[in-house]
Amino acid sequence: MLDTRRYLSQLIDEAYRLSQKYVFISFSMSFLLAFSLAFIPTYALERDGVYTMFILLFAAGLWTTEAIPAFAVSLLIIALEIVLLGFPNLDFATPSDNWKVYLQPWSSPLIFLFLAGFIMAAAASKTKLDLWLAKTILFYMGSKPHNIITGLIGITFVLSMFISNTATAAMMMTILIPMSRNVNESNPFKKSIFLAVVVGANLGGMATIIGTPPNAIAVGILGEEAPSFIAWMVMALPPALAVTLILRLVILKLYPSNEPFIDIQMIKEVERSDNSTKDFSKIPTVPSWKQYVTMIIFTLTVLMWLSGPLHHIPTTVVSLIPIIGFTLFGIIDADDIATIRWDVIILIIGGLSLGLAVSKTGLDLWFATLISTDGLSILLVMFIFSYLIVIISNFMSNTAAANIMLPIVIAIAITISEHSTQMVVVGVALSASFAMSLVVSTPPNAIVYASNKVDSKDFLILGAITALIGPVTVITWLYCVDSIFS
Repeated sequence: MLDTRRYLSQLIDEAYRLSQKYVFISFSMSFLLAFSLAFIPTYALERDGVYTMFILLFAAGLWTTEAIPAFAVSLLIIALEIVLLGFPNLDFATPSDNWKVYLQPWSSPLIFLFLAGFIMAAAASKTKLDLWLAKTILFYMGSKPHNIITGLIGITFVLSMFISNTATAAMMMTILIPMSRNVNESNPFKKSIFLAVVVGANLGGMATIIGTPPNAIAVGILGEEAPSFIAWMVMALPPALAVTLILRLVILKLYPSNEPFIDIQMIKEVERSDNSTKDFSKIPTVPSWKQYVTMIIFTLTVLMWLSGPLHHIPTTVVSLIPIIGFTLFGIIDADDIATIRWDVIILIIGGLSLGLAVSKTGLDLWFATLISTDGLSILLVMFIFSYLIVIISNFMSNTAAANIMLPIVIAIAITISEHSTQMVVVGVALSASFAMSLVVSTPPNAIVYASNKVDSKDFLILGAITALIGPVTVITWLYCVDSIFS
């Protein structure tokens, strides 16, 4: 027994040593490569532009290799910007306020908007509003396989519009596991119910600004040209729904049920598993008044976001409704605030700060001059960068990919057509959500794969189809919208 423990301890120590060695090598290689590319050649750039290139390349290397956590890269970006760009010639003795500009993204209105989304998600989860909504919809979908898939994709899609896709997928797993017990192992339909959640969770976030970080990064980069909450939905919701419906048909085609109906009423089995019912007021352990207050605040916030053109209240100001409301009524307490994905918020802040530096130092315009835009149409640029971000996002965080690519995309788009800048940036940002070919491509993929109910090849097939049809669907729709309203 002692030998076994000693052996396991040695394995753990060796694994830790190798992981630390990988971190050191990856960090060092990222630094050396960024330093070599930025400082050894001679560029037609000012000093700050060269420093910004180094920061951008260094961050890209760290995000790609995952040598350190993604949010830590964002903090490093801000620190390097303050030191290298905020103090000319590293002169700390001379008073300067230049460094303060790189801290401005911390107070960006966009951050409060995203914080509202996280608080709404926490409130929905704490009061079990999300679980109740999922069960209620699924309960009335019936027992036919195609109806069940429609219900699963639909509710996951809707929840992911306002709740992080990670939290949505994790919540849906509490329903899927009991459901799967009632499907025969030989029935391909067993895989389809899990893949339905993958599709809904990954694509639902496209539809709103707060749905997924790349959307927020796009809005931050566009600044005053950014679309409103409802305008974003007009541009993003139709193509997201179109791709989702196509993938629904693909799932039903590839994983058909070999039983005409699911004999056992799975939703009722799920309800018995946690002693709850479809009656909202009877969900246990949560005071009913908190449930109804959550529903009212959630509904009011969404309606205010959607009706912005009528009342003209800024989207960020509306986001104060859930931030204040849920904390004022005690639905969200200090412990809940501590569990919010601050790492994601810091990652977004780092991206906004990086984009600010790229624009402020003229690095974006310099990148644009490297690509000859003569003869290039705005649609071709959209196609190139949309498919490029899909490829990159399959191997690294789509948030990190958006942080790196969108500042360059907007610079190139401006050189071709200032009028179409919004369309290009939004199209590329939306395409980042189509990266779902690998187990590690997105958190929902990893969560579903951990259930051992699907194989990695299932993601590859579904992801390849999504990667092919997704960008062209988005670009076609955005081009139509731009033509109608221009």
